Amino acid sequence: MRRFATLALTLASLASPLAAQSHPDFSGKWVLDTKASEGPMMPTAMTIVVTQDAKTFKIDNTSTSSVNGQQATTSLTYNLDGTPVKNTLSNMGQSLDLMSTSKWDGAMLVVSTQADLGSGRMLSQTDHWSLSPDQKSILLTRDVSVSGQTVALKMTFVKP
Repeated sequence: MRRFATLALTLASLASPLAAQSHPDFSGKWVLDTKASEGPMMPTAMTIVVTQDAKTFKIDNTSTSSVNGQQATTSLTYNLDGTPVKNTLSNMGQSLDLMSTSKWDGAMLVVSTQADLGSGRMLSQTDHWSLSPDQKSILLTRDVSVSGQTVALKMTFVKP
């Protein structure tokens, strides 16, 4: 009985720090560090404002296209409890419904998104969000697949 009590206390002391761990808070204003980012069609400029609470992760994004120089704004919200959420993007009279789920993988937030592009084409995107230990930068890796064609992006954001 004494060994059981000792084992139980040992396990409890190991579990307590794990239970106390919280997920990183990405909240704040961040700008794209173009020199530390790579991938095709990378914007020439991007600012994101992240708002995060216990239930949601919201990103307000303003970016400038490297293709045509146009500026675009989007606002996306994800549920941090893993329940699906629909975001709708609108551009030039067209709209695209994105269905996303998110989950924590340790200190990394993983967001999986699907969209029907029409004509049998599907978009699949997986974003991996991580915060640097000093909380001065965000690394966002993004894998995008459209009809079997895959593209990988790495974006680094820093505090302005």
